[in-house]
Amino acid sequence: MLHSVTGLSLKANLSMDGSPPLEPGAVIGRADEFDTRVIDDVMAVLVPLWRREFGRKGQDVAAHVLHISVGIGRMTRFIDAVEAELGMRIPPTALMRLGTIKALSAAIARGAFPPASPLVLLRDGRDDAALYVVAAGTGLVLELCELAANIEFPGQIWALQLPGLDGEAAPLTSIPAMARLYADAIRARHTGPGAINLIGYSFGGLVCVEVARILGDSASPIGLVGLIDSASYEKYWPRSEWLRVVCRRGARRLGEMREMTPPAALRHLISRAAALGRHFGRRLNPAAGAASFTQSAYYVSGLEPNLQRVRDASIIAYESHNPAPTDLAVVLFKSQHGDQHGCDPVRIWRRLARSVEIVPVPGSHITMLRKPCVQVLARQISDRLQ
Repeated sequence: MLHSVTGLSLKANLSMDGSPPLEPGAVIGRADEFDTRVIDDVMAVLVPLWRREFGRKGQDVAAHVLHISVGIGRMTRFIDAVEAELGMRIPPTALMRLGTIKALSAAIARGAFPPASPLVLLRDGRDDAALYVVAAGTGLVLELCELAANIEFPGQIWALQLPGLDGEAAPLTSIPAMARLYADAIRARHTGPGAINLIGYSFGGLVCVEVARILGDSASPIGLVGLIDSASYEKYWPRSEWLRVVCRRGARRLGEMREMTPPAALRHLISRAAALGRHFGRRLNPAAGAASFTQSAYYVSGLEPNLQRVRDASIIAYESHNPAPTDLAVVLFKSQHGDQHGCDPVRIWRRLARSVEIVPVPGSHITMLRKPCVQVLARQISDRLQ
C-alpha cells in the first residue's frame, strides 16, 4: 500500500518540490534526504512491474536497465505500467540514465527526473579517456549496450542519442545538425587532454564522421573514428557501385526463377519488376522530405509516438545527406554478410576518407551486434582505442 492513497493522489504527494532540476549525469541524492517511507513504497510498486514487464531479464531487480538487454518495446510497457500505477510518466531517457529501481524510486519521490541530454553513460571509468558511441537512426542506445559491455577500455564509455525521445524537443532532420549537437555535448564534458574516440553504427557512422570533422576543426584530440557497417543512402552511391548492386539483384532473381514453373516465374518477374522500379526511383527521385518519408524503404510504423517522430526525422536526415570527402582516417568494421539492401561500404569510404582500415567482423548487418559476433567486434574495437 502507498500510504492508502491512489496513484493519482500519490502523484500529487510526490509532485515537484521546488528543488532545482538535476544536471546531466547527476546522481540522485542519498535516500535519507527524502521521505524514505515513500521511497520504499514506490520501490514496492516498481519491483513487480519491473519483473513482469522485463520478464526473465528483469528478475535481478538491482540490475541497471541498460545492462539486461531489453528493447524499447519492453521499456515502453514498463513506463506505461508505472504511469498506470503511480500517475507519473518516466521519460525514456531518464529511465536509461537512472537505470535502477532504487534510483528511479528516489527520482519519483523527489518528483524530479534528469533533464534530457544527448549523453548517456554506458560504463564508468577513468575520466581522462573516453569513447563516444553514436546511436543508429532510432536515436536509442539500447542496441549498442551489449557492444559497450564487451569493449575493453579503461576510460568512460558514453552513448550519444538524439533529442526528441522524451518529447522535450523537435527531432533533428539533418546529420550536420545532429553532429553539432553531439560535438557541443562532447566538448562540454571532455575537458582533458585525452583522445576523443568515436564509433557509430550504421546511420550513426555518418553522424560520427561529421562529429569528428567538427571536433578536428576545433583542434580537439581525435583518436579512433570507427564506422560499424555504415554506408550512405543509395542515391549517393558511386554510379559503378549502384549498377553493380542492380546487376547482383537481377542475377539473384533470375536464379530464383529457374527453379519455378513458368506461371510462377512470370508472377515473380512482375513483382520484382515493381521492386526494380522502386530501386531506380530511389536513385533518381528527390530525397525524402517531411511529405514523403512514409514512402521510404526504411519507414516503420506503429512505434511509440516520440520514437516514431525521431525515427521519421532520421529517415529525412539520412536520405538527404550526401557525405563530403574528409581528411580523416577511419576504421570500417565490416560485417561478413553485409546488409542485404545495401552496397559494399568499402567502395564508398575509399572514395571519401583519407585512409580506410578494413576490419572484417562475422555476422550480418544485424547479427554483428549480437553474441557471439559482438564479442569479436568489441575485441577489434578495443585493440584500436587510444
